[in-house]
Amino acid sequence: MDSNAVALLTSGSREDVRLVLTEFFQKNSHRFTFDDIGSVEKRRSIWNLIIKYLRDSQDSSFSQGCLNSLLILSRDKDGLGDFIEEDCIDLLLNLAGLGESAAKSDSSYDVALAALKCLSNLTFNSPVVQVYMSKGHCIGSILKRLKNIKDPNIPYFVKLFDLKLIFLITAKCPEIINRVRDEEQGVEILTNCLIDVIGASSSTTKFLTVEQTDLSSEILKALFNILVQNQDANIESQLVRLVEILRELLLLGAPDEKKLDDVRSHSVNLLMAIPPALYENLMPTINGLEDKPQFEGKNMEVLIVLSDFLYRRLVVSRTFLQDVALSAEGVKNLMENVSPILTFLSQGCLIQRPMRKFLRNKILPPLTDEVMQRPETGDTSRNLLCALLTTPITQVRDLAADFLFVLCKEKVARFVKYVGYGNAAGLLANRGLMLGGRGRSGCYSSDSEDSDTDEYKLIKDQINPIVGCFEEPRPDPMENMSDEQKEYEAVKLVEKIDQLTRSGIIQPCRVGPDGRPVPVEHVLQLQEELERLHAPLRNDDSEDSD
Repeated sequence: MDSNAVALLTSGSREDVRLVLTEFFQKNSHRFTFDDIGSVEKRRSIWNLIIKYLRDSQDSSFSQGCLNSLLILSRDKDGLGDFIEEDCIDLLLNLAGLGESAAKSDSSYDVALAALKCLSNLTFNSPVVQVYMSKGHCIGSILKRLKNIKDPNIPYFVKLFDLKLIFLITAKCPEIINRVRDEEQGVEILTNCLIDVIGASSSTTKFLTVEQTDLSSEILKALFNILVQNQDANIESQLVRLVEILRELLLLGAPDEKKLDDVRSHSVNLLMAIPPALYENLMPTINGLEDKPQFEGKNMEVLIVLSDFLYRRLVVSRTFLQDVALSAEGVKNLMENVSPILTFLSQGCLIQRPMRKFLRNKILPPLTDEVMQRPETGDTSRNLLCALLTTPITQVRDLAADFLFVLCKEKVARFVKYVGYGNAAGLLANRGLMLGGRGRSGCYSSDSEDSDTDEYKLIKDQINPIVGCFEEPRPDPMENMSDEQKEYEAVKLVEKIDQLTRSGIIQPCRVGPDGRPVPVEHVLQLQEELERLHAPLRNDDSEDSD
């Protein structure tokens, strides 16, 4: 904004001000910083002038022009908190229909929407504004208006930005979450909003519109903020109802695949904030007359949706991992795509036995001819999960390993059978299970009989447990050597390993009494460990029927 524009803004006519603000909005609609305006003091002066005009305005069109300019200015974080006063926030809340004197305001929904957008920017960018918003009653006003989310007279974008503002306030001001949950009945109101938004779809078309997917996503994000901090036993009945609604939501489709994927992603995030004991409500007992996918008398429609969702996310993860120079943004995207669904499924399978058994049959079915290739090679969910076991992104690697381990009833022999000892070594070392055994106690059935397929039994003895797949017999390279030659080659090998160890290039280890790797003092100690290390891999690897 040049000096002439500022002069017109200071002393020009109302029409001059309108033109200046319109031109400023059009020229800067895609900008997020305003260093060219000058000092923070100059920006404060411009801001206060616009607020003055906005406060005196009786014309909704002129008010929109003022708010559009404030929206642009509020994008720049630099010094923003220095010129935001509490009376300015009160004015914006009133214009948005959320302030204490909002009932007296005759502003249009267009003005309300523009004010909501300004408040969203300010809440996101300014800690000062966050304090104001946490002290006031605006979130109660938003929740009150959202009780009428079905009202067709309230524009869609007003509903959307009401929800966005709740999400921002609960994200930036965690100290008010208890009040939102307990005093304002935030969980109950937002759950009812979700029912109202998806209600028509769930009973008729089974498809969400674009508007419904957007509103549902914002509701789910706000609920996650409210529930992720802590749990109150007094709202368990509300959570049971919420899980049932999430089940309905996950079964709905949408014409826009990306938006549907967003809804399912936010649903999974929200389920992570709910106690796994309540996940049984995702799998209701099925009526004998229902023609639905079932397992052990439970409706498994949602688990089919979630396993397909996991598969799509794993395919995306492989695309990221194929980038040798994985950027920080790529790592972030990989974690955001894969971590939530793996965390949720691991928590659920650990507690819910039908959930684990169903997903185990789908992801880790009895091995047949797939053992002819490495576990990480191929396009199945098992292959894609095994490929994550050696990724340098430790959070994703550990989550994938934990999920597969839970599917294997946390039995080391079974885990090694499906993923190979090389892929399994990281988890086993971390948990002190390199000598075999079993992990923590989950909701698992008793050990069961051999369920190896005929194809697997035929080549079982030729499967290399380290790589987890069949290997053709190899000729013995020492077949024609004399004992003296063999001893000579063995001594050379020991010397090479010793040199590498002394130079710090490698650090040979053996498995200690606690099941974790410990450094060896001499390479000959490795030989003593071979039989003890391989024994667990040959034991109990057939207990595989569930």
